[in-house]
Amino acid sequence: MQSRRQKRIRRCAAAIASVTMAGIATILGGCGKSAAPTGPATTAAATGQELVQRHCVRCHLEPSPADLAKEYWPYALHYMGNYVGMKGDEFPDMRVEPAPPEMEPVKDYTKRYFLFGSDGYYRDLYPFRAHIPDKPEMSAEEFRRMREYYVANARPSAEMEQQGPKPPVTTRFRAVFPQLELEPDALVMSTLVDPRRQRLYVGRSVIDDWVGGGERRAGFDKWDDVVALDLRSGKRVARVQVTSDPIDMALTDNGIRLVTHGRFPMTRIGIAAITDVDFSASPPRSRMLVTGKQRLVQHHTTDMNGDGRPDIVADAYGDGYAQGAQSLLAIWYQQPDYEQQWRKAPAEIPPGVMPGLREKVIAEDAGLIGNSIADFNGDGRPDVAALIAQGRQELVIFTNNGDETFTRHLIDQHTPSWGGNSLQAADFDGDGDMDLVVLNGDNVNGNHFGKVIPAPRPQHGIRVFRNDGGMKFTMAWYYRMHGAIRSVVRDFDADGDPDIAAIALFPEWNYDEPETFVYLENQGGMQFAPQSIPREFFSVWCSIEAADVNGDGRSDIVLGLGNFPELVPPDWLTAHPAMQGRGGHAPSVIFLLNQG
Repeated sequence: MQSRRQKRIRRCAAAIASVTMAGIATILGGCGKSAAPTGPATTAAATGQELVQRHCVRCHLEPSPADLAKEYWPYALHYMGNYVGMKGDEFPDMRVEPAPPEMEPVKDYTKRYFLFGSDGYYRDLYPFRAHIPDKPEMSAEEFRRMREYYVANARPSAEMEQQGPKPPVTTRFRAVFPQLELEPDALVMSTLVDPRRQRLYVGRSVIDDWVGGGERRAGFDKWDDVVALDLRSGKRVARVQVTSDPIDMALTDNGIRLVTHGRFPMTRIGIAAITDVDFSASPPRSRMLVTGKQRLVQHHTTDMNGDGRPDIVADAYGDGYAQGAQSLLAIWYQQPDYEQQWRKAPAEIPPGVMPGLREKVIAEDAGLIGNSIADFNGDGRPDVAALIAQGRQELVIFTNNGDETFTRHLIDQHTPSWGGNSLQAADFDGDGDMDLVVLNGDNVNGNHFGKVIPAPRPQHGIRVFRNDGGMKFTMAWYYRMHGAIRSVVRDFDADGDPDIAAIALFPEWNYDEPETFVYLENQGGMQFAPQSIPREFFSVWCSIEAADVNGDGRSDIVLGLGNFPELVPPDWLTAHPAMQGRGGHAPSVIFLLNQG
């Protein structure tokens, strides 16, 4: 029989492993078995930093002690020790408890374990077996020296929780709880407004269906769905059940193009898919275009090769590090027979691509988590900006050469703890070229509450990169925001320049009102004025959309609830100060109506 404590740990571990925004960036990355050590030779006199430079930079940039809290570094170093062949018993003040066999998703996929510290905290860790060397690459004493270097030079977690004062409440938007035939307290992965049909599509994920090993609890499959609601009456008009998280949607002529994320931990054959759902049919009809991928995140439909036919660009996050992660950035080029093949396409296809589409992979970096399409070099062709969020945290642009090939440009790079989540392209300074806004905020590894070890990361936030021409970008503006995940860009105030609205899924819960939403009004000159919403509309958010929900011609904002178990405090709906007086529930969707 399991103890109550063991059951609690398993629930926590399962939920932490399952976050479906795809930002599961391993805290220090994994190192390939065959990589030869570089940097200073290991000697008895080698400092902790010299050892880091020898062993760690083969896989990612050298982490700074300032990246993580003093309390968190021993857990991070213990995890990293797997990739230099450590046995796991090198830290006497830490105890390893192996995960039960049923928590391994695929044989030889990860080496999963619980790590308990003498400070009373714990972490669920899952290094990838493919990158664990057969023999130790340093001594236990050297490994402890690395730990001492980081702990001695890091700040305590309390000093790294740096949420600023609440910005003034916006007068641009009026927050409302729409009357929708939609259950409260959901995990809303995506929303989509169809202004022509006056419909709202809501993509909901299962709140508590993931368990260790990637298996599902009986009866929970029914909750992964897309619900169609009439915007005028709020009534539900249709519902489509899906096989995994509905993470991204776009409008089509007769319904939506839907990206379902797949599963984490990964299955042997990916179940992530891109599907067209015809909501004009009764019941709605699905046509699957792509499947067999591992953890698709985001897509765009645009003509990438200039043949007059719209293609699909999408990224898949995959899992792990380097080879074997099954991550990709791909284009599915539409072929001349696409329309004919599409009309007869079934709801499910074998792993692969529907006839009428041709796949071209342009990148396979582990952790491809977002993309944005724009002409960044002014040659008239659409390029692809991509965010990579595993060991190597990179912002890259793939410029379109016009012959279905692309040239890669590294724009920005950081250490693993930066946690890239999403990006958007827009001309923020009005100079005629496309800039970028990038959100860093993945903190699933350290979104602290209860006994999970705290890992606040003040480097998280919103950054605007100015396009200086010649594929050179400068970080021109920064707003600190713990746990920032998604943004929308629109000219909300109709003054001729694009503004930004952003949400956080991993805020600092220790604050009386954690910051989970900000509206950044463009003031010109790459300066933005942050604004907030009233406290009574506080919630934690997983999705954000800019759309006209009331037909007045102005862009409003739709926020989808992020009620993810164990990534929010278990009593946040009933006990958190910002939720008092709401009866223990939170609406699954709220509107921020643009007041003009």
